[in-house]
Amino acid sequence: MNSILVIQLKRIGDVIATTPALRALRKLYPEAHITLLLEEHSAAIAPALATQINELWLYNRGASFNLWLNLVRRGFDLCLDFTGNDRSALITFLSKAARRLGYSDIAKRPARSWVYTGLVQSSVRDKHTVEHYTDLVRSLGDIVPDGGMTLELGCSVERSAETLRREIGVPGPYIVFHPGSARQEKFWLPDRWANVIQYAQHRLFLPCVITGGPAPGELRHTADIFSSLPRSSTVMNLAGRIDFLLSAAIIQHATCFVGVDTAAAHVAAAFERPELVLFGPTNPFHWRPMHSSAVIVRAGYPDPLDHFEPRQNGHPMRELSTETVIRGMETLFRYVKEH
Repeated sequence: MNSILVIQLKRIGDVIATTPALRALRKLYPEAHITLLLEEHSAAIAPALATQINELWLYNRGASFNLWLNLVRRGFDLCLDFTGNDRSALITFLSKAARRLGYSDIAKRPARSWVYTGLVQSSVRDKHTVEHYTDLVRSLGDIVPDGGMTLELGCSVERSAETLRREIGVPGPYIVFHPGSARQEKFWLPDRWANVIQYAQHRLFLPCVITGGPAPGELRHTADIFSSLPRSSTVMNLAGRIDFLLSAAIIQHATCFVGVDTAAAHVAAAFERPELVLFGPTNPFHWRPMHSSAVIVRAGYPDPLDHFEPRQNGHPMRELSTETVIRGMETLFRYVKEH
């Protein structure tokens, strides 16, 4: 196997969830040239995947001519489609790979299924997303997964993060809060965030750093949280002010992480930081961090979850109480002490 095309056109969180599959693919074909195709909006994470791939291609819906040209020019031996939509099916077909693999649920749409030479049985509803993605590589040969999600930040990013921490006055231990998301239905109430941030400060006597993306709605949400905090709070706001990799480095070195179910929570999981993740409409069965220092709370449930089911109704985030999150934080703080 000389040349492999991997297609993952979903969001950054899905890309991070694909890293165990990429790592398994590299172990299975250590000498292969692996090309990873991402959506342009996920390009920020690519440098953290450098040891798992040889080449990065980006898909831009408005300017994809170069991609089509590269597909015509380049021949692949194997194509793995982790996305399963019309665009990824077309790209899979144009790859001209002798072996083209996708998931069996594609067979429900005959117009797509003929593109693939093999369809892998793996139910996205009945498996954690990481396991679902790994199944596609597992179909190629015997592999033993060697851990969960992983990211590798370069030395320059590490140095930049260290400099930033000194500049904002948190060279030592600190807590990261990540309240924002690309999906507003994952927003928790600002005054409740303010309450748990203050609680964390009083319990651990540590400064808090808020991270987040640059989307206007997310920035407004962060501003609302800050307006609910007392002026005496030691909280640093980095939301929308630093890029994704620098945010990842800030999370990597945090004492612990508290945030909603979003890519930042996957970053914390990749570095196995003690973390508390807040879920509402999204089922944690599919997206929860799976390392031993993770705590999960969900709207509609009074205590941190210790049992997860593939079919479980979601609840609006407003149904998640401050008391439930504080109970989760107490469990989180026990993990912090163990570290």
